Amino acid sequence: MSQTKPPPQDHDSPWKEALEYFFQPFMQLLYPDIHDAIDWTVPAEFLDKELQKINHKASAGRRYADKLVKVRYRDGDACWILIHVEVQGEKEDAFAARMYSYYHRIRDRYGLRVISLAVLADTDPAFRPASFEEQLAGTGVSFRFRSIKLLDYLPRLEELKHDDNPFGLLIAAQLTAKLVRDGKTRADNLISFYRLAIRKQLERERLGQLVIFLEWMVALPESVNDYYEEQLETLQEEAAMTYISSFERKAMEKGVAQGLEQGLEQGVVQGSLSILLKQLSHRFGELDPTVLQKLHEASPEQLERWAENILDAQTLDEVFSLH
Repeated sequence: MSQTKPPPQDHDSPWKEALEYFFQPFMQLLYPDIHDAIDWTVPAEFLDKELQKINHKASAGRRYADKLVKVRYRDGDACWILIHVEVQGEKEDAFAARMYSYYHRIRDRYGLRVISLAVLADTDPAFRPASFEEQLAGTGVSFRFRSIKLLDYLPRLEELKHDDNPFGLLIAAQLTAKLVRDGKTRADNLISFYRLAIRKQLERERLGQLVIFLEWMVALPESVNDYYEEQLETLQEEAAMTYISSFERKAMEKGVAQGLEQGLEQGVVQGSLSILLKQLSHRFGELDPTVLQKLHEASPEQLERWAENILDAQTLDEVFSLH
C-alpha cells in the first residue's frame, strides 16, 4: 500500500479514486439536495477520458481531482445530466474562470445540462469562489457554481468521524493532511480513523477501500513508519483487521512493484507505437485498416526496426520491407 502512496501534500489520486468509488456517499454528504434528485437505480457513468480531452489544453492550477459523471436526474421529467466535480487544493485566482470554461466546453460537447460542483480543500478561509462574471460593452456572461469549503467542516469534525457516511472520515483525513504537520500526531489520527471505520460495519470490500484511501490521503512521513507499524499491529490484535496487516501490505507492495514494472514495459511499447503512427501519417497520409492492424500486432523489435526504416523509405511498403 505504501508504494502506491503519493508524496506528502499530493492527494490527487486518492481523491480521484475516492470520488468514483464513494460517489453516492460523497453527493449525499456534501450536496444532499442534488443527491436526492438523482435516480441511483441507474448506474452513474464516469467520463474521465472524455474530460481529459476537454481540459487537455486548459490552464491547470493546483487541483486534486476532477470528475465528469453522467447520471439520471429526476427534476420534473427524468433526464440525463452531467455533474462536473472539481477538487481544488490551493488558492487560485483563475479558478472561477476555469470552472466556467469547463462548464461551457462540457455543455457544448454533449448538449446536456451540467451541474458544476467545487470542493475547496485549501487552507485559506477567504478563498471562496462561487461565480464568474465578465462584461464588456453590454455583452458578457454570468456563471454560478456550487462551492463547498472543507475548512467549514472543522467544527463538525467529531460529527463527521461518527457519521454513518464513510465520506465523513475521508474529509476528516483531508483536514488532517492539511492542518496537522507533526508526523506522530498524523499517525495517531490515522489509527483513530481506522478504529472508526471498523465501527461503521461496512462490507469488507468497502471497508478495505476506505482504509486505503484514508492512509493514502493522510500520507505519513517516513520518519514515523516504525511508530505507525507498532500502532497498526496493536489495532490488528484488537480488531483482527488482517486486511491492513503489515504482511498483507508488504504483499501488496510486491504486487504493485511487479505491476509497475509490467506497466512500464507496456508503456514503452505504446509510446513507440504512438510515435511511429504519427510519423507514418505525416509522411504517407491516412493509413488504411490493414496497416493499422499490422502496427498494433507488431512486436517491440518490429516497431523499432520500422522506426529506423522510415528515415530512408520513400514509400510505405519500403518501411516494412527495408532491413
